[in-house]
Amino acid sequence: MSVKEFDKLFGLSTSIEEEKNKFINRIENTVFSYFVKHHEFEEYHRLFKHVCYELGLDAEDLIQKSSFIRVSVPNFKTLTNKDFIQTLRTLVAIYKGVYESQDIQQFISKVINDTIEKSTFNLGIKWTDGVFFPTGDKLLDKELIDTAVSLLDQFPNEKIDLKNALDNYNSKSLYGVVENCYIAVEGISRHLLGNKKTLDNNKEDLLRLLQFSRYWDKIFVNYLSYAHEFRRHAGEKRHELKSEEVEGFLYLTCLIIRATLRSYNDKK
Repeated sequence: MSVKEFDKLFGLSTSIEEEKNKFINRIENTVFSYFVKHHEFEEYHRLFKHVCYELGLDAEDLIQKSSFIRVSVPNFKTLTNKDFIQTLRTLVAIYKGVYESQDIQQFISKVINDTIEKSTFNLGIKWTDGVFFPTGDKLLDKELIDTAVSLLDQFPNEKIDLKNALDNYNSKSLYGVVENCYIAVEGISRHLLGNKKTLDNNKEDLLRLLQFSRYWDKIFVNYLSYAHEFRRHAGEKRHELKSEEVEGFLYLTCLIIRATLRSYNDKK
């Protein structure tokens, strides 16, 4: 019997914050500790600097401070300060930094998925392909987000853009989602049409290529108008976004990506 099953059997409950702290502790005791114990100094030093770069932190300053307590390179937990979102970001950066070792990446994925499974609360995250995704409706996640990400395997830059949008959403940031979604769809349109035009200038040619119904064309055009206006006024005071609005735009982007690429592939 697992501890999770035991707690459920005896009606024991915790708060979402407690479960997030447990998630952090489990990651620190496994993934973070693994790199301290099983890596040579130079290898760990390189990885630590890579993670700091990804997170926008001053690696040399952190390493210098750690030398005062006779530690050559700090533990990754010094980068997170027990913060849940920062722990997620650090894990993503570590996974990216060990891209040359599939065995280590598989170890990280196994630990993360097991840690998520052990939580008695829905932490609102899932781990797929080296990135944390926000979890909403399971059917929508599977049919829209997972499929859209998978379809972008042949479009690596656009796949990164979509993941950036998902990462911003998962970080509870209302900004950075619409922008990256737009860039992803814009990149796809450029690939399909073989030019460098903006998405707004490509929309008519793209719709002619895909041959959707006029009703879907209206949805697509309104989607582009929303994103285009939002980005055009990036330096000005924009309307306040609601989380539901951002979530809806994210799901709609995944739907548009899926419909666009499937339609295009069907016509090849």
